[in-house]
Amino acid sequence: MKLVLCGLLLVTAEVASGGLEKYSSFLVADRNPSAPVPPNAIRVTYLGVNGLQFETGGHALLVDPYFTRVGFWPIAFNQAIRSNRERVDEGLNHLRTPVDAVLMTHAHFDHLLDMPYLLGRTGARFVAGPTAIDLVKSFGPLRGGHAIVNPGSVRTIEPWAIRVFAAQHDRFFGKIPFNRCPAPGNFKRPVKASDWCVGEPLSFVIEAGGKRIYIDSGGLAGAPPDSRIGHVDLAILGAALPDSRARFAEAVTRLRPRYIFPSHQDDMFGPLSRGFVFGKMTNFPALAREKEKGNLPGRLILLDYFQPWTLR
Repeated sequence: MKLVLCGLLLVTAEVASGGLEKYSSFLVADRNPSAPVPPNAIRVTYLGVNGLQFETGGHALLVDPYFTRVGFWPIAFNQAIRSNRERVDEGLNHLRTPVDAVLMTHAHFDHLLDMPYLLGRTGARFVAGPTAIDLVKSFGPLRGGHAIVNPGSVRTIEPWAIRVFAAQHDRFFGKIPFNRCPAPGNFKRPVKASDWCVGEPLSFVIEAGGKRIYIDSGGLAGAPPDSRIGHVDLAILGAALPDSRARFAEAVTRLRPRYIFPSHQDDMFGPLSRGFVFGKMTNFPALAREKEKGNLPGRLILLDYFQPWTLR
Protein backbone atom coordinates (compact mmCIF):
# COMPACT_ATOMS: atom_id res chain seq x y z
CA MET A 1 0.00 0.00 0.00
CA LYS A 2 2.91 2.36 0.76
CA LEU A 3 4.15 1.95 -2.82
CA VAL A 4 0.72 2.78 -4.22
CA LEU A 5 0.41 5.81 -1.93
CA CYS A 6 3.77 7.22 -3.01
CA GLY A 7 2.88 6.73 -6.64
CA LEU A 8 -0.51 8.38 -6.27
CA LEU A 9 1.07 11.34 -4.52
CA LEU A 10 3.44 11.75 -7.42
CA VAL A 11 0.64 11.55 -9.95
CA THR A 12 -1.55 14.09 -8.18
CA ALA A 13 1.30 16.51 -7.58
CA GLU A 14 2.05 16.57 -11.28
CA VAL A 15 -1.35 16.25 -12.94
CA ALA A 16 -1.25 17.96 -16.30
CA SER A 17 -3.34 21.11 -16.49
CA GLY A 18 -4.04 20.85 -20.21
CA GLY A 19 -7.04 19.36 -21.92
CA LEU A 20 -7.75 18.50 -25.54
CA GLU A 21 -7.34 21.99 -27.01
CA LYS A 22 -3.87 21.30 -28.44
CA TYR A 23 -5.06 18.15 -30.19
CA SER A 24 -8.03 19.42 -32.18
CA SER A 25 -6.77 17.66 -35.31
CA PHE A 26 -7.32 14.32 -33.58
CA LEU A 27 -10.78 15.10 -32.17
CA VAL A 28 -13.77 13.50 -33.87
CA ALA A 29 -17.47 14.14 -33.19
CA ASP A 30 -20.77 14.01 -35.05
CA ARG A 31 -22.05 17.31 -36.43
CA ASN A 32 -25.58 16.29 -35.47
CA PRO A 33 -25.34 14.09 -32.35
CA SER A 34 -29.11 13.72 -32.10
CA ALA A 35 -29.49 12.21 -35.59
CA PRO A 36 -30.47 8.52 -35.77
CA VAL A 37 -27.60 6.06 -36.02
CA PRO A 38 -27.39 4.90 -39.65
CA PRO A 39 -27.66 1.19 -40.48
CA ASN A 40 -24.34 -0.62 -40.45
CA ALA A 41 -22.85 1.87 -38.00
CA ILE A 42 -22.16 2.23 -34.26
CA ARG A 43 -22.30 5.52 -32.41
CA VAL A 44 -19.50 5.80 -29.84
CA THR A 45 -19.70 8.12 -26.82
CA TYR A 46 -16.83 8.57 -24.39
CA LEU A 47 -17.91 8.72 -20.73
CA GLY A 48 -14.54 9.40 -19.11
CA VAL A 49 -11.80 7.15 -17.65
CA ASN A 50 -12.41 3.89 -19.60
CA GLY A 51 -16.17 4.34 -19.95
CA LEU A 52 -17.84 4.01 -23.35
CA GLN A 53 -21.35 3.83 -24.73
CA PHE A 54 -22.07 2.09 -28.04
CA GLU A 55 -25.37 2.58 -29.87
CA THR A 56 -26.93 0.94 -32.91
CA GLY A 57 -30.47 0.15 -34.04
CA GLY A 58 -32.07 1.70 -30.98
CA HIS A 59 -29.93 -0.36 -28.58
CA ALA A 60 -27.04 0.63 -26.31
CA LEU A 61 -24.16 -1.16 -24.62
CA LEU A 62 -21.93 0.30 -21.89
CA VAL A 63 -18.37 -0.62 -20.98
CA ASP A 64 -16.73 0.45 -17.68
CA PRO A 65 -19.00 3.45 -16.92
CA TYR A 66 -17.67 5.41 -13.94
CA PHE A 67 -19.15 8.81 -13.08
CA THR A 68 -18.44 9.30 -9.36
CA ARG A 69 -14.77 10.26 -9.84
CA VAL A 70 -13.65 9.78 -6.24
CA GLY A 71 -11.06 12.38 -5.23
CA PHE A 72 -7.40 11.64 -4.74
CA TRP A 73 -7.03 11.60 -0.94
CA PRO A 74 -9.54 8.82 -0.09
CA ILE A 75 -7.75 6.58 -2.59
CA ALA A 76 -4.26 7.55 -1.44
CA PHE A 77 -5.09 6.74 2.18
CA ASN A 78 -7.29 3.75 1.29
CA GLN A 79 -10.30 5.23 3.04
CA ALA A 80 -13.97 4.36 2.66
CA ILE A 81 -15.41 5.37 -0.70
CA ARG A 82 -18.88 5.19 -2.17
CA SER A 83 -20.76 5.88 -5.37
CA ASN A 84 -22.08 9.44 -5.78
CA ARG A 85 -25.65 8.98 -6.97
CA GLU A 86 -26.04 12.58 -8.12
CA ARG A 87 -23.01 12.26 -10.38
CA VAL A 88 -24.20 8.91 -11.71
CA ASP A 89 -27.64 10.38 -12.45
CA GLU A 90 -26.02 13.29 -14.26
CA GLY A 91 -23.89 10.92 -16.32
CA LEU A 92 -26.91 8.79 -17.22
CA ASN A 93 -28.75 11.92 -18.36
CA HIS A 94 -26.35 11.99 -21.32
CA LEU A 95 -27.40 8.48 -22.41
CA ARG A 96 -30.57 8.67 -24.46
CA THR A 97 -30.87 5.03 -25.52
CA PRO A 98 -32.02 2.28 -23.10
CA VAL A 99 -29.04 0.18 -22.05
CA ASP A 100 -29.11 -3.54 -22.93
CA ALA A 101 -26.02 -4.57 -20.98
CA VAL A 102 -22.92 -3.33 -19.18
CA LEU A 103 -19.52 -4.97 -19.76
CA MET A 104 -16.69 -4.71 -17.24
CA THR A 105 -12.99 -5.12 -18.06
CA HIS A 106 -11.97 -5.59 -14.39
CA ALA A 107 -13.10 -4.81 -10.86
CA HIS A 108 -11.10 -1.77 -9.69
CA PHE A 109 -13.12 1.09 -8.20
CA ASP A 110 -12.60 3.39 -11.21
CA HIS A 111 -14.52 0.84 -13.28
CA LEU A 112 -16.91 -0.90 -10.90
CA LEU A 113 -17.80 1.50 -8.07
CA ASP A 114 -20.98 2.86 -9.69
CA MET A 115 -22.31 -0.51 -10.85
CA PRO A 116 -24.68 -1.42 -8.01
CA TYR A 117 -26.59 1.85 -8.34
CA LEU A 118 -26.25 2.16 -12.13
CA LEU A 119 -27.53 -1.36 -12.78
CA GLY A 120 -30.50 -0.70 -10.53
CA ARG A 121 -31.28 2.49 -12.43
CA THR A 122 -30.98 1.00 -15.91
CA GLY A 123 -32.08 -2.60 -15.38
CA ALA A 124 -29.26 -3.61 -17.73
CA ARG A 125 -27.71 -7.07 -17.79
CA PHE A 126 -24.26 -7.21 -16.21
CA VAL A 127 -21.51 -9.08 -18.10
CA ALA A 128 -18.22 -9.44 -16.23
CA GLY A 129 -15.67 -11.75 -14.67
CA PRO A 130 -16.39 -13.67 -11.44
CA THR A 131 -14.80 -11.11 -9.08
CA ALA A 132 -16.71 -8.15 -10.51
CA ILE A 133 -19.97 -10.11 -10.34
CA ASP A 134 -19.37 -11.12 -6.70
CA LEU A 135 -18.50 -7.57 -5.65
CA VAL A 136 -21.63 -6.10 -7.20
CA LYS A 137 -23.86 -8.90 -5.91
CA SER A 138 -22.69 -8.09 -2.38
CA PHE A 139 -24.97 -5.04 -2.62
CA GLY A 140 -28.01 -7.15 -3.47
CA PRO A 141 -29.68 -8.93 -6.40
CA LEU A 142 -29.02 -7.64 -9.90
CA ARG A 143 -32.27 -6.36 -11.39
CA GLY A 144 -31.36 -7.11 -14.98
CA GLY A 145 -29.55 -10.36 -14.33
CA HIS A 146 -25.91 -11.16 -14.98
CA ALA A 147 -23.57 -13.36 -16.99
CA ILE A 148 -20.21 -14.50 -15.64
CA VAL A 149 -17.69 -14.60 -18.48
CA ASN A 150 -14.12 -15.76 -18.86
CA PRO A 151 -11.65 -15.74 -21.76
CA GLY A 152 -13.26 -17.71 -24.57
CA SER A 153 -16.83 -16.85 -23.60
CA VAL A 154 -19.24 -15.75 -26.33
CA ARG A 155 -22.47 -13.90 -25.55
CA THR A 156 -25.21 -12.61 -27.82
CA ILE A 157 -27.39 -9.79 -26.48
CA GLU A 158 -29.21 -8.66 -29.59
CA PRO A 159 -28.03 -6.89 -31.61
CA TRP A 160 -24.65 -7.24 -29.90
CA ALA A 161 -22.30 -10.19 -30.40
CA ILE A 162 -19.66 -10.20 -27.65
CA ARG A 163 -16.48 -12.27 -27.55
CA VAL A 164 -14.33 -12.31 -24.43
CA PHE A 165 -10.53 -12.52 -24.36
CA ALA A 166 -7.84 -12.51 -21.69
CA ALA A 167 -6.14 -9.21 -20.90
CA GLN A 168 -3.38 -7.88 -18.66
CA HIS A 169 -3.55 -5.05 -16.16
CA ASP A 170 -0.67 -2.61 -16.39
CA ARG A 171 1.59 -2.15 -13.39
CA PHE A 172 1.81 0.90 -11.15
CA PHE A 173 5.42 1.39 -10.10
CA GLY A 174 6.09 -2.29 -10.70
CA LYS A 175 2.95 -3.75 -9.14
CA ILE A 176 -0.69 -4.20 -10.09
CA PRO A 177 -2.70 -2.00 -7.71
CA PHE A 178 -5.18 -3.62 -5.34
CA ASN A 179 -4.53 -7.13 -6.63
CA ARG A 180 -5.44 -9.14 -3.51
CA CYS A 181 -8.94 -10.58 -3.76
CA PRO A 182 -10.82 -12.81 -1.31
CA ALA A 183 -11.35 -16.44 -2.14
CA PRO A 184 -14.56 -17.17 -4.06
CA GLY A 185 -17.50 -17.23 -1.70
CA ASN A 186 -15.79 -14.95 0.85
CA PHE A 187 -16.64 -11.59 -0.68
CA LYS A 188 -18.09 -8.91 1.58
CA ARG A 189 -19.53 -5.57 0.54
CA PRO A 190 -16.51 -3.43 -0.45
CA VAL A 191 -15.77 -0.35 1.64
CA LYS A 192 -12.22 0.86 0.96
CA ALA A 193 -10.58 1.38 -2.43
CA SER A 194 -8.50 -1.77 -1.97
CA ASP A 195 -11.67 -3.83 -1.51
CA TRP A 196 -12.41 -3.21 -5.18
CA CYS A 197 -9.68 -5.63 -6.18
CA VAL A 198 -8.59 -6.13 -9.77
CA GLY A 199 -10.11 -9.58 -10.33
CA GLU A 200 -9.80 -11.03 -13.83
CA PRO A 201 -8.75 -8.50 -16.50
CA LEU A 202 -10.73 -9.02 -19.69
CA SER A 203 -10.94 -7.55 -23.16
CA PHE A 204 -13.92 -7.65 -25.50
CA VAL A 205 -14.66 -7.72 -29.19
CA ILE A 206 -18.09 -6.21 -29.78
CA GLU A 207 -19.85 -6.71 -33.11
CA ALA A 208 -23.00 -4.99 -34.35
CA GLY A 209 -24.12 -2.98 -37.35
CA GLY A 210 -21.49 -4.69 -39.47
CA LYS A 211 -18.68 -3.20 -37.35
CA ARG A 212 -16.14 -4.74 -34.96
CA ILE A 213 -14.78 -2.92 -31.90
CA TYR A 214 -11.99 -4.12 -29.60
CA ILE A 215 -11.74 -2.67 -26.08
CA ASP A 216 -9.46 -3.24 -23.11
CA SER A 217 -8.32 -1.07 -20.19
CA GLY A 218 -4.56 -1.44 -20.56
CA GLY A 219 -1.88 -4.07 -20.91
CA LEU A 220 1.75 -5.09 -20.94
CA ALA A 221 4.42 -5.17 -23.61
CA GLY A 222 4.85 -8.68 -24.96
CA ALA A 223 1.18 -9.54 -24.40
CA PRO A 224 -0.63 -8.21 -27.49
CA PRO A 225 -4.31 -8.91 -28.14
CA ASP A 226 -5.17 -12.47 -29.09
CA SER A 227 -4.18 -13.23 -32.69
CA ARG A 228 -7.60 -14.86 -33.27
CA ILE A 229 -9.29 -11.46 -33.00
CA GLY A 230 -8.16 -10.38 -36.44
CA HIS A 231 -8.91 -7.01 -38.03
CA VAL A 232 -11.20 -4.56 -36.20
CA ASP A 233 -12.78 -1.27 -37.21
CA LEU A 234 -12.00 0.49 -33.92
CA ALA A 235 -9.38 -0.39 -31.31
CA ILE A 236 -9.97 1.18 -27.88
CA LEU A 237 -6.74 0.70 -25.95
CA GLY A 238 -6.32 1.74 -22.33
CA ALA A 239 -3.33 4.08 -22.09
CA ALA A 240 -3.24 5.21 -18.46
CA LEU A 241 0.28 4.09 -17.56
CA PRO A 242 3.71 3.50 -19.17
CA ASP A 243 3.10 -0.26 -19.49
CA SER A 244 0.11 0.44 -21.73
CA ARG A 245 2.11 2.78 -23.93
CA ALA A 246 4.91 0.21 -24.20
CA ARG A 247 2.51 -2.26 -25.81
CA PHE A 248 0.75 0.32 -28.03
CA ALA A 249 2.57 -0.42 -31.29
CA GLU A 250 2.29 -4.21 -31.04
CA ALA A 251 -1.39 -3.97 -30.13
CA VAL A 252 -2.16 -1.72 -33.09
CA THR A 253 -0.10 -3.89 -35.44
CA ARG A 254 -1.92 -7.02 -34.25
CA LEU A 255 -5.45 -5.54 -34.54
CA ARG A 256 -4.95 -3.52 -37.78
CA PRO A 257 -7.81 -1.14 -36.93
CA ARG A 258 -9.26 1.59 -39.10
CA TYR A 259 -9.38 3.86 -36.03
CA ILE A 260 -7.47 3.87 -32.72
CA PHE A 261 -8.78 5.55 -29.57
CA PRO A 262 -6.36 5.59 -26.61
CA SER A 263 -8.64 5.55 -23.58
CA HIS A 264 -8.12 5.93 -19.81
CA GLN A 265 -5.95 9.04 -20.35
CA ASP A 266 -7.88 11.61 -18.31
CA ASP A 267 -7.35 12.61 -14.67
CA MET A 268 -9.80 10.22 -13.02
CA PHE A 269 -9.70 12.11 -9.69
CA GLY A 270 -11.40 15.24 -11.07
CA PRO A 271 -15.15 15.60 -11.70
CA LEU A 272 -16.46 15.35 -15.24
CA SER A 273 -17.81 18.89 -14.90
CA ARG A 274 -14.23 20.20 -14.95
CA GLY A 275 -13.76 18.97 -18.50
CA PHE A 276 -11.09 16.67 -19.90
CA VAL A 277 -7.67 16.96 -18.26
CA PHE A 278 -4.85 14.55 -19.11
CA GLY A 279 -3.30 12.65 -16.21
CA LYS A 280 0.42 13.26 -15.77
CA MET A 281 1.38 9.62 -16.29
CA THR A 282 -0.36 9.56 -19.67
CA ASN A 283 1.49 10.79 -22.74
CA PHE A 284 -0.65 11.21 -25.81
CA PRO A 285 2.09 13.02 -27.80
CA ALA A 286 4.32 9.94 -27.40
CA LEU A 287 1.56 7.74 -28.82
CA ALA A 288 1.09 10.10 -31.74
CA ARG A 289 4.83 10.10 -32.47
CA GLU A 290 4.97 6.31 -32.27
CA LYS A 291 2.00 6.03 -34.60
CA GLU A 292 3.71 8.28 -37.15
CA LYS A 293 7.23 6.93 -36.77
CA GLY A 294 6.13 3.31 -36.95
CA ASN A 295 3.71 3.93 -39.81
CA LEU A 296 1.14 1.99 -37.80
CA PRO A 297 -2.20 1.14 -39.41
CA GLY A 298 -5.35 3.16 -38.72
CA ARG A 299 -6.23 6.72 -37.82
CA LEU A 300 -5.46 7.92 -34.29
CA ILE A 301 -8.42 9.77 -32.75
CA LEU A 302 -9.52 11.46 -29.53
CA LEU A 303 -13.02 11.79 -28.09
CA ASP A 304 -14.26 14.40 -25.63
CA TYR A 305 -16.72 13.67 -22.85
CA PHE A 306 -20.27 12.98 -24.05
CA GLN A 307 -19.55 14.06 -27.65
CA PRO A 308 -20.86 11.21 -29.84
CA TRP A 309 -19.01 10.02 -32.93
CA THR A 310 -20.39 7.52 -35.42
CA LEU A 311 -18.20 4.68 -36.62
CA ARG A 312 -19.36 4.08 -40.20
